[in-house]
Amino acid sequence: MVKRITFATLILLSIFGLWSGIQYYRRNLETLQSSGLDGALFIGLIILGISVLLMPLQLRTTWEKWSAWGLVREYVIRFSLIIGTLLAIFLVFGLIAFIITLPARAGRGYLILPWLIVLVPLVMVMIDLAKQNIKRTAKNFVLGFGLYAFRIYGLLLIQFVTIPVAFVLFPAGFFLQLLSLGDLVARWGFNVFVGERPLLCDWFNLLDSCTPGLISLHVGHLILALLAAKFGQTLFDRASDWYRNSLEKMTSWVEPA
Repeated sequence: MVKRITFATLILLSIFGLWSGIQYYRRNLETLQSSGLDGALFIGLIILGISVLLMPLQLRTTWEKWSAWGLVREYVIRFSLIIGTLLAIFLVFGLIAFIITLPARAGRGYLILPWLIVLVPLVMVMIDLAKQNIKRTAKNFVLGFGLYAFRIYGLLLIQFVTIPVAFVLFPAGFFLQLLSLGDLVARWGFNVFVGERPLLCDWFNLLDSCTPGLISLHVGHLILALLAAKFGQTLFDRASDWYRNSLEKMTSWVEPA
């Protein structure tokens, strides 16, 4: 009975502490915003709230092991560990966000994408050097950076070329073909008014050359789709082989630890 009362008291005290923190945050929000502390306190309340929710589950899993006093000691230790772990996670993600947004903080928001392109392989090669997966030399740093950059962006380049082209030529392209043919049949075959000009002429802004442009779009798409169907897989396989062989060659240049 004493242990149950102790358990309930600990939970109620935690909930009261969370509720008091929330009320303090609400009452002093303007002051906290003016001092720049509102974000930190808000994150602290999130951490506290998660800890309050997790603690009953944590204590219930080891309920039989503890006396009333042992329950208090376990609560304090586990509560501190959960808060410390969550705080460390938030700090790590906060540091990552701070590093990523450095160009924007310096008033150069347009540099965020180039910064990320450089930052990702840089972090990965620094991790390898720190773990001594490769020898700590300037040559390995440069080669490792180039290897990770090629591994990430070479693969993305193949994917970003292949996927959009395949989508435009096949599902999107044939959908436009059918839509345009349906528009032309309704317009010229059944004399249905569906607009002053054919649909694709309006969409692609073909003002003075509607008929030649429409023919070019239909015929050109079909020719490109046939070429892609015939040679696309071969070209993709060659690009994949080139990527794999280049990756193996670059990996062999890096000296292992």
